[in-house]
Amino acid sequence: MSAGGPSGLIPAILAGLTLRGSGFLAGRPQKPAANAPREPDGPGHETRDVDVRNTALVMAGLALAVLTVVGTMIWMMSTFAAGQRQALPALTPQQTTRLVPPPPNLQADPYADLNRQRAATEAHLDGYGYRDEARTRARIPIGRAMDLIVGRPLDAAEPGDR
Repeated sequence: MSAGGPSGLIPAILAGLTLRGSGFLAGRPQKPAANAPREPDGPGHETRDVDVRNTALVMAGLALAVLTVVGTMIWMMSTFAAGQRQALPALTPQQTTRLVPPPPNLQADPYADLNRQRAATEAHLDGYGYRDEARTRARIPIGRAMDLIVGRPLDAAEPGDR
């Protein structure tokens, strides 16, 4: 089947019949009698070319039929869609309200925020300070803590081991 479907075949047949009835298409040639002599100086094959005018008219008829079918389908689809849209209920105020996300909507500069966070973490690890509000426990830089621990066992020595 063609892209136009079976409904595109009917206008093509009607266009062909119209052309034949208008006289643009010649009828079938008469068969020569079986005992009729051939032309002695004829080439022995068909000497007449295809009639370009008739071919162009048939092609124009087919193109017109295709355009008619496509146009009809587009018109039918738009009419059907408009009817479907009219059958839908109206939108409620809740459906038409514009949604606004809470601020902050976006990070202005995520790389600067990341660098600031890394610098704060690095300052915390590399600096001295207290770990609690009562100032009973202190923290020291991690590099200094590693220097103090090197060469010592991690277990606390028991009083009887000395």
